[in-house]
Amino acid sequence: MGLSSSYFRKIIICYNVIKYGFYSVNKEAQFKRFFNLSSIITNYSPRLGAGFLNAVVKYSLGNYFLLQYLKRDSHLKIKSRNKLEKILVTADLNIGDAIIAVSSVSALKEILPDSKIDIVVKKSTKNLIEGNPEVSCIYPVYNGAPFPSEADLLKLSNIVRSKNYDLIINFSPMISDKIFGKNNIINYSLMAAELIRNEFKNDKVNNIHHLAYRFIGEIFLGNLPAAFGKDFLGSKIYLSGNAVDSAENFLLSCGIDRYEPVIMFNPDASSKFTRMPITFQVDLLEGLSELRCKILLGSGHVEKFIEQRIINSLSLFAREKVFIIPASMQLDEYTALIDYSDIFISGDTGNLHLAAARKYHRNDGLQMRNKTSVFSVFGGTPPKIYAYDSNLPGYLPANQDAPSRAFVAASECRNITCINKLAKTCREVRCFKPLNPEEIVLAAADRIETAVENFDQVGRIILKDQIQSYKQIG
Repeated sequence: MGLSSSYFRKIIICYNVIKYGFYSVNKEAQFKRFFNLSSIITNYSPRLGAGFLNAVVKYSLGNYFLLQYLKRDSHLKIKSRNKLEKILVTADLNIGDAIIAVSSVSALKEILPDSKIDIVVKKSTKNLIEGNPEVSCIYPVYNGAPFPSEADLLKLSNIVRSKNYDLIINFSPMISDKIFGKNNIINYSLMAAELIRNEFKNDKVNNIHHLAYRFIGEIFLGNLPAAFGKDFLGSKIYLSGNAVDSAENFLLSCGIDRYEPVIMFNPDASSKFTRMPITFQVDLLEGLSELRCKILLGSGHVEKFIEQRIINSLSLFAREKVFIIPASMQLDEYTALIDYSDIFISGDTGNLHLAAARKYHRNDGLQMRNKTSVFSVFGGTPPKIYAYDSNLPGYLPANQDAPSRAFVAASECRNITCINKLAKTCREVRCFKPLNPEEIVLAAADRIETAVENFDQVGRIILKDQIQSYKQIG
């Protein structure tokens, strides 16, 4: 059956909106205009608009010929370099972006083990990367987001001018290659084209960490070690003893034993399109409070005091099991606290990638738990790119010794342009319709049941040791 005349008119309107929408020469303005126009299209017709945007992006930015051109261009740039001893990786601007860029550093170090690799990241992530033996120097530059400030760009320009890098890999679409002033730049374009193509192939793993790693392998194709990629499971985070101690002290201040089952719940996100609706969060926390565990509730940093609004909406029974993580807690302490948790629940935001990353103690003799089940709750953004799941095809599991789950709303207007949730301007938040909290509670119950068994077993071992100690004293 053909399209009706009204549907045909909608397609023509959508096409013209995109065709005539790009007259600004300013990159930031173009960026905002594109995502604003994409929002207008799905406002006008959610389902048809989503299909139209997917088709436009797939066949323009993800087409086979563009992909081959980008591959060839990257290969030529690599071949033109006489040496590759000093490399700079510039991450995109947010917390999660810094962790994603670390995946590319791992790939570079695997291919070029003797090279020195520096990385530019958001300021607050420095303490998560410091101690990583694969990184030579960390430049905590970015303060601005979703766009770099003039101060950020000046600092970046000064770094590049003061160093003589053999290769610069730029992961940020908001930082022009011109700022580096050289021809030895490879930017995110090839990875973006791969991401777009993979998004429409159900069997292709399309997680952003996986892509960042494979992207490096692609540009060095022909020069890869035989075992390249076989041991890659995801990004890494390195934590100080002070961060780990602070996390444990916080648990003790809440009266929570370090072995007691804990769910950590992140209520906030950088965008209203990825932040779970408060009513949904309240229903979910009510259900989780029925489980034999304690709940750590994060504070709002974008949506200020969201944690208080949630607490005020909970029943008295649920409130007694929920403890608020103060907003003043440092990011590395927060990440260490995740490692003490049996389940971490979050929408699409940087904290989700902190939870999924493998944690390492900077003191080589000490081990982190890495037994956190990561539950990704997704509304608008494409889940294969940012969520984690141990069973679903096309997803990457979290880099933890525990199963991860993705819970995805059947949003009719979700499309590939929703990847940039910070720039979307949709008039209505339809992203989480419909999504059932009971499914998440049931999955959490299975995981907590295992944690309770382990907790009881630890308790029995501790009690046995105490009895043995008393006998020796007697």
